[in-house]
Amino acid sequence: MSEPVARPVPGPVSESARRTVANLRSDASLQALWKGARGARDEMTALLHDLIQIPAPTFHEGPRGERAAHYLNKATGAAVESDAVGNRWVTLKGSLGPGPKLLFCAHLDTVFPAGTDCTVRRENGRLYGPGIGDDGAGLAIVLTGARLLKEAGLPFPGEFILATNVSEEGLGNLRGVRALCERYAKELDGFLSLDGGMGNVVGEAVGVRRYRIGVKGPGGHSWSDFGTPSAVHHLARIAASLADLEVPAHPRTTFNVGVIQGGTSVNTVAQHAELLLDLRSIDASALAGLDARAQKAIAKPPCPKELQVLVEHLGERPTGDPACTRDWIDVAEPIFSALKQPLKVTASSTDANIPIALGLRASTMGMCRGGRAHTTDEWLDPESLPVGLEAFLLAALTAARVFPSR
Repeated sequence: MSEPVARPVPGPVSESARRTVANLRSDASLQALWKGARGARDEMTALLHDLIQIPAPTFHEGPRGERAAHYLNKATGAAVESDAVGNRWVTLKGSLGPGPKLLFCAHLDTVFPAGTDCTVRRENGRLYGPGIGDDGAGLAIVLTGARLLKEAGLPFPGEFILATNVSEEGLGNLRGVRALCERYAKELDGFLSLDGGMGNVVGEAVGVRRYRIGVKGPGGHSWSDFGTPSAVHHLARIAASLADLEVPAHPRTTFNVGVIQGGTSVNTVAQHAELLLDLRSIDASALAGLDARAQKAIAKPPCPKELQVLVEHLGERPTGDPACTRDWIDVAEPIFSALKQPLKVTASSTDANIPIALGLRASTMGMCRGGRAHTTDEWLDPESLPVGLEAFLLAALTAARVFPSR
């Protein structure tokens, strides 16, 4: 990851953001833009039907990324750039002169493995489909917003980078945004990812460390080789040791054994078993302390000499200074108030973790109403999509006017 970006922390933008949001909503020259946003439900619903039905497991987002790139080009007429990890983006230069450089993104990948039925269906006014809200809604809003901004004459100062990125979910380790920040961090004046429930705004980045704990041994037959140490038995002792960890309530710190697998059959002494461990905290020191205690817990059960314990570090999502999110919260507050949507400042682990850790002005905003995320019964309310689209456009145009540029 890039080194932190040195920049002076500006004063609060809340007063200028409130004035700017009100002015943007009443600006006669922008009424076609707002009308277009409010009437874009069917367009975004069609985008969701097209994109969500293209499977996009983490590390296998290529086909969905190609389709999103098609829409980006169609919406803007701009050349779509890409990189080695699979991100796609366009850069739009505003028509109002110099200003900040802002990056907006939505992630392509889902938590669902290859072979998952990704059919989008409508029931009782809701749209259902794996990943339809996380982050299909964000993709639809970025792509439709790109078209509307282009048709409105790019009414902002500075530059917008509109990106569809890879590897936000699971063990992707945020590699998509890491690559974008490697490329652009020193130029950016702001970063916003579109992800999550309507009105949710990330105020604190939850740091994460992830490990695979494996146990290997000789194995054998459950009858004739009884007494041979089992990889499953020892892994179970490690899991129990981890379950006894104590964590502080403040700052909030958590752990989870999310997957356990191994063995061959009911009558086989297991040769191999493994688990996946997730450690989280909003505080870097608390996370480091939990990590140290977890390593001791893994080593605590006496290990038979026939067995080998392997600890693999799978990835890390850094935390950062909550001050980096403050300006986006100031922008979001008058927007969601004007749109009559509740605002909730959250602590979460998202693509924004990377730019926050780098000291950039960054956050993640939720733009749709839905539920059952990370299940095959995930749903969203299509009536919320135009509201989310208007919120995104207001956030982008407001930030372009109130954020200082380099």
